[in-house]
Amino acid sequence: MMRTPRALVASAGQTLSAGVSGTSLGRWLRLLAVCGLALGAATRAVASDACDDMPVTGQKVEWVGHDMVINGTPTQVALITFDKSTSQIADAFTQYWVEHRVATHRMHNPKTLILSALSAQCSYTLQLPPNQSAPVRGLFSVMRLTDAQSLPRALRPGNYPLPMGKVLLDMTSTDGGIVARTVQMSLAEPSLAQASAAYADQLRKDGWHTVSAGPAIGRPNSAPFGQALAMQKNGYRLDAAFTQGKGSTSVVINVAYE
Repeated sequence: MMRTPRALVASAGQTLSAGVSGTSLGRWLRLLAVCGLALGAATRAVASDACDDMPVTGQKVEWVGHDMVINGTPTQVALITFDKSTSQIADAFTQYWVEHRVATHRMHNPKTLILSALSAQCSYTLQLPPNQSAPVRGLFSVMRLTDAQSLPRALRPGNYPLPMGKVLLDMTSTDGGIVARTVQMSLAEPSLAQASAAYADQLRKDGWHTVSAGPAIGRPNSAPFGQALAMQKNGYRLDAAFTQGKGSTSVVINVAYE
């Protein structure tokens, strides 16, 4: 789908298939959610439909996922290190798409500059730290918009229960020989304790065994940020992290099968 640039390619240390927990998973979900939101931020135009363009070449590429699906859309995501400043990268990104007759769009806040381009079948998004000198590390994603995909058989909900609630983000990956799904949900239960206990009971009734349960710790020596749950059944491993927001409880569930 996407050509690998002529740069040193390294494997990302953390992928969805390996299971990411705690605050690092929350950060990845927020970053990848922006990729999906950016789909509607640009005007459709004429471009190659192969979804293999690399508008800016970097020094190093760390793959987050070659074979991912986000909300039903085939996706590739990579962390790229550039030997250019943020402004130079942004100018090169824009110039590339001008030459290919594709409109680009910029969104920014104090923490992130988001560059996007949307062709008839492909969406490209590059997220960068604003106003930074070289080297700069950015998150690059490519989505193929016309190839909606269903869940792999091993990850269909009949193999594991999900709690009652609203799905906010749904990602799957088949990288590394492991099929994995990560779901972010908003739950009806008003408290962390109730939500965690209810889901653990739901899983146990379905034949799952508890591996661990208790406060969720993001980093060593840091205060708990919520409740965590790890369960197993046959070849499946399920991890859930519950957090409390204003008047609502959220959960990030990662289930993997190998």
